[in-house]
Amino acid sequence: MIEKFHDVLKANNLKSTHQRLAILNCIDMHGHIDIDAIYEHIHLNYPSMSKATLYRNINDLVTFHILEEVKLPHQKQQYEIKKVPHIHLLCQECSGVEDIFIETKPLLEAVTLQSGFTISNSFIVMNGTCRVCSHKNFSSIS
Repeated sequence: MIEKFHDVLKANNLKSTHQRLAILNCIDMHGHIDIDAIYEHIHLNYPSMSKATLYRNINDLVTFHILEEVKLPHQKQQYEIKKVPHIHLLCQECSGVEDIFIETKPLLEAVTLQSGFTISNSFIVMNGTCRVCSHKNFSSIS
Protein backbone atom coordinates (compact mmCIF):
# COMPACT_ATOMS: atom_id res chain seq x y z
CA MET A 1 0.00 0.00 0.00
CA ILE A 2 2.78 2.44 0.87
CA GLU A 3 4.37 1.86 -2.56
CA LYS A 4 1.22 3.31 -4.13
CA PHE A 5 1.67 6.47 -2.07
CA HIS A 6 5.34 6.80 -3.08
CA ASP A 7 4.16 6.89 -6.70
CA VAL A 8 1.38 9.41 -5.99
CA LEU A 9 3.76 11.75 -4.17
CA LYS A 10 6.42 11.39 -6.87
CA ALA A 11 3.85 12.13 -9.60
CA ASN A 12 3.08 15.40 -7.79
CA ASN A 13 6.78 16.27 -7.29
CA LEU A 14 6.48 15.85 -3.52
CA LYS A 15 9.06 14.04 -1.40
CA SER A 16 7.99 10.71 0.08
CA THR A 17 8.68 11.64 3.69
CA HIS A 18 7.79 9.24 6.49
CA GLN A 19 5.32 11.85 7.78
CA ARG A 20 3.43 12.06 4.48
CA LEU A 21 3.44 8.31 4.04
CA ALA A 22 2.16 7.80 7.60
CA ILE A 23 -0.62 10.38 7.05
CA LEU A 24 -1.71 8.81 3.76
CA ASN A 25 -1.60 5.29 5.19
CA CYS A 26 -3.66 6.33 8.24
CA ILE A 27 -6.31 8.06 6.14
CA ASP A 28 -6.41 5.15 3.70
CA MET A 29 -6.96 2.69 6.59
CA HIS A 30 -9.81 4.73 8.11
CA GLY A 31 -11.48 6.09 4.99
CA HIS A 32 -12.75 9.30 6.62
CA ILE A 33 -10.94 10.69 9.63
CA ASP A 34 -10.53 14.03 11.40
CA ILE A 35 -7.16 15.64 12.08
CA ASP A 36 -7.22 14.91 15.84
CA ALA A 37 -7.74 11.19 15.19
CA ILE A 38 -4.99 11.23 12.54
CA TYR A 39 -2.65 12.81 15.08
CA GLU A 40 -3.54 10.23 17.75
CA HIS A 41 -2.84 7.31 15.39
CA ILE A 42 0.36 8.73 13.92
CA HIS A 43 1.72 9.95 17.27
CA LEU A 44 1.92 6.31 18.44
CA ASN A 45 4.58 5.50 15.80
CA TYR A 46 6.04 8.99 15.39
CA PRO A 47 5.94 10.67 18.82
CA SER A 48 8.20 13.48 17.63
CA MET A 49 5.74 14.63 14.93
CA SER A 50 4.11 17.89 15.96
CA LYS A 51 0.59 18.99 15.15
CA ALA A 52 2.13 21.84 13.12
CA THR A 53 3.92 19.28 10.92
CA LEU A 54 0.70 17.33 10.55
CA TYR A 55 -1.31 20.43 9.57
CA ARG A 56 1.37 21.56 7.09
CA ASN A 57 1.51 18.15 5.41
CA ILE A 58 -2.29 17.81 5.32
CA ASN A 59 -2.52 21.25 3.68
CA ASP A 60 0.13 20.29 1.10
CA LEU A 61 -1.68 17.04 0.30
CA VAL A 62 -5.00 18.88 -0.11
CA THR A 63 -3.36 21.56 -2.28
CA PHE A 64 -1.94 18.87 -4.57
CA HIS A 65 -5.37 17.13 -4.74
CA ILE A 66 -4.10 13.96 -3.10
CA LEU A 67 -6.40 14.41 -0.12
CA GLU A 68 -9.86 15.87 -0.04
CA GLU A 69 -11.53 17.76 2.78
CA VAL A 70 -14.84 16.21 3.78
CA LYS A 71 -17.11 18.78 5.40
CA LEU A 72 -20.01 17.01 7.06
CA PRO A 73 -22.85 18.67 8.96
CA HIS A 74 -22.37 18.83 12.74
CA GLN A 75 -18.97 17.07 12.62
CA LYS A 76 -15.32 17.99 12.62
CA GLN A 77 -13.83 18.36 9.17
CA GLN A 78 -12.53 15.02 7.96
CA TYR A 79 -10.11 13.95 5.26
CA GLU A 80 -10.12 11.19 2.69
CA ILE A 81 -7.90 10.04 -0.16
CA LYS A 82 -9.07 11.83 -3.34
CA LYS A 83 -11.44 9.61 -5.34
CA VAL A 84 -13.74 9.85 -8.31
CA PRO A 85 -16.89 11.92 -7.59
CA HIS A 86 -19.12 10.14 -5.09
CA ILE A 87 -21.80 10.65 -2.48
CA HIS A 88 -21.22 10.54 1.27
CA LEU A 89 -23.76 8.70 3.41
CA LEU A 90 -23.78 10.03 6.98
CA CYS A 91 -25.39 7.87 9.67
CA GLN A 92 -27.37 9.92 12.17
CA GLU A 93 -27.06 7.15 14.77
CA CYS A 94 -23.34 6.27 14.85
CA SER A 95 -21.92 9.24 12.82
CA GLY A 96 -20.27 6.78 10.45
CA VAL A 97 -19.51 7.92 6.92
CA GLU A 98 -19.75 5.67 3.88
CA ASP A 99 -18.94 6.39 0.25
CA ILE A 100 -21.33 5.34 -2.47
CA PHE A 101 -20.15 5.50 -6.04
CA ILE A 102 -23.14 6.43 -8.16
CA GLU A 103 -22.95 8.52 -11.30
CA THR A 104 -23.73 12.08 -10.17
CA LYS A 105 -23.50 13.71 -13.60
CA PRO A 106 -27.23 13.21 -14.48
CA LEU A 107 -28.26 14.80 -11.16
CA LEU A 108 -25.95 17.77 -11.68
CA GLU A 109 -27.17 18.20 -15.26
CA ALA A 110 -30.80 18.12 -14.05
CA VAL A 111 -30.05 20.80 -11.45
CA THR A 112 -28.37 22.98 -14.08
CA LEU A 113 -31.22 22.47 -16.56
CA GLN A 114 -33.92 23.23 -14.00
CA SER A 115 -32.20 26.16 -12.27
CA GLY A 116 -29.86 27.65 -14.87
CA PHE A 117 -27.16 27.41 -12.21
CA THR A 118 -23.74 26.43 -13.55
CA ILE A 119 -22.19 23.96 -11.12
CA SER A 120 -18.42 24.10 -10.83
CA ASN A 121 -18.09 21.71 -7.91
CA SER A 122 -20.41 19.59 -5.81
CA PHE A 123 -20.26 17.77 -2.52
CA ILE A 124 -23.25 15.57 -1.78
CA VAL A 125 -24.07 14.28 1.71
CA MET A 126 -27.12 12.17 2.43
CA ASN A 127 -28.22 11.71 6.04
CA GLY A 128 -29.92 8.58 7.29
CA THR A 129 -29.27 5.38 9.18
CA CYS A 130 -26.59 2.88 8.16
CA ARG A 131 -27.28 -0.82 7.72
CA VAL A 132 -25.72 -1.78 11.07
CA CYS A 133 -27.70 0.81 13.06
CA SER A 134 -30.89 -0.07 11.17
CA HIS A 135 -30.46 -3.71 12.22
CA LYS A 136 -29.79 -2.68 15.83
CA ASN A 137 -32.91 -0.50 15.88
CA PHE A 138 -35.00 -3.22 14.25
CA SER A 139 -33.69 -5.85 16.70
CA SER A 140 -34.51 -3.70 19.72
CA ILE A 141 -38.11 -3.26 18.52
CA SER A 142 -38.70 -7.00 18.01
